[in-house]
Amino acid sequence: MASNQDDTRRRFDVDFSPFRDFMRHMDTYFDRSFRQMNNVFQFTPFPVDVRETANLYIVTAELPGYKRSQIEIEIIGNQLRIAVDNKEEIIDHQGGFHKKSEQKMERVVSVPFEIPEKETKAIFTNGILKIKIPKKNSRRRFIDIED
Repeated sequence: MASNQDDTRRRFDVDFSPFRDFMRHMDTYFDRSFRQMNNVFQFTPFPVDVRETANLYIVTAELPGYKRSQIEIEIIGNQLRIAVDNKEEIIDHQGGFHKKSEQKMERVVSVPFEIPEKETKAIFTNGILKIKIPKKNSRRRFIDIED
């Protein structure tokens, strides 16, 4: 039985290094292509930072160029959804040019407890959205590890 397995291995003993090199080149090609496409079409959602203090979670989103009316904040249980909607319409009556575009982006942040809607506060100044989520309703407890 062991000799049967050895025969099978010998029949398929092929040098796959050219194939691996080809696959590596393909991965690099697509990685670069999508990275360039990402820069052109801005598929990358806006940056979000989450910090934890003793009493709060502080969620900061960088939204330069957006207005308060373009931002939507939604609480869904233990998740905070930040969405932005950028609608643009350009009409040139003299040249007969009409352009409409819409770009929607969103980020979802999860915390380990139900987010209290009334106590959660949001401030938007100078393109920075800051949301403070209090931990007072948290049922989170830490357990000591024994030796």
